[in-house]
Amino acid sequence: MVGICKIALASLRKLPDHKAQLISQVLYGEKVHVISQRNKHWWRVVCDWDQTVGWVDPKQFEFNHFKFPQLLETESQSFALEHFHGITTEQKTVPIMLGSNLYSCDGLNVKMPTGKFQYTGQHVDLEQSKHSRKLLLNISRRFLHAPYFEGGRSITGTDASGFIQIVFKMIGINIPRYPEEISVLGDDIGFYNEAVPGDIAFFGKGNKDISHIGVIIEDGLILHAYGRVKADRLDQQGIYDLDEKRYTFKLRSIRRHFPLNN
Repeated sequence: MVGICKIALASLRKLPDHKAQLISQVLYGEKVHVISQRNKHWWRVVCDWDQTVGWVDPKQFEFNHFKFPQLLETESQSFALEHFHGITTEQKTVPIMLGSNLYSCDGLNVKMPTGKFQYTGQHVDLEQSKHSRKLLLNISRRFLHAPYFEGGRSITGTDASGFIQIVFKMIGINIPRYPEEISVLGDDIGFYNEAVPGDIAFFGKGNKDISHIGVIIEDGLILHAYGRVKADRLDQQGIYDLDEKRYTFKLRSIRRHFPLNN
């Protein structure tokens, strides 16, 4: 059974308990697949976009697959570009945020599995912008000063890999949830001086340890979530924190997920 998130942001927890560790979040319009049902309060699901498994409150999802069944079998081609905006009907307004999925969006009307809505904010359409490096960099900058939040992947709070996952999602590139999983994908850039804006940089203490991640936004500058989403200096040694005036992360590798001509 497939479910679609019908609120701005739903929690995905490690255990069926509101006090349990937050391992990820589900944005409005994102899909999950039900694995099991513990009770009416907790269902175990797997996230459609990265296969992360956890527990959600089913009341925050629409599981009626008879509504717009064709949409449940397709991927969203549009995403909300506003930090915060409402998606509306005559009866209600649902607040949504940057990166939310908008199905069958024509620039105003949106056909969600939960009903027909209108969205008047800016949005990204993958038909015009798929794998766009320029758009990736613009979206990344929209996250500046979003607070660091372990397990988060939204403008209201994100961890390092959650930030990367969302900005790449919005140009049509699916990225796994955890840095060590992301670090084996894409093309390896062997030399720092060959890196270009949009490349993902990986950091860690040991040769095989990957504990941090960020996106290069221009030569010598990286955007990453550390306390908040912020821009710091990047060189062959690693990240030089402009606030702390010291190196905080050691560079391990750089990888590319799109053609250079994009």
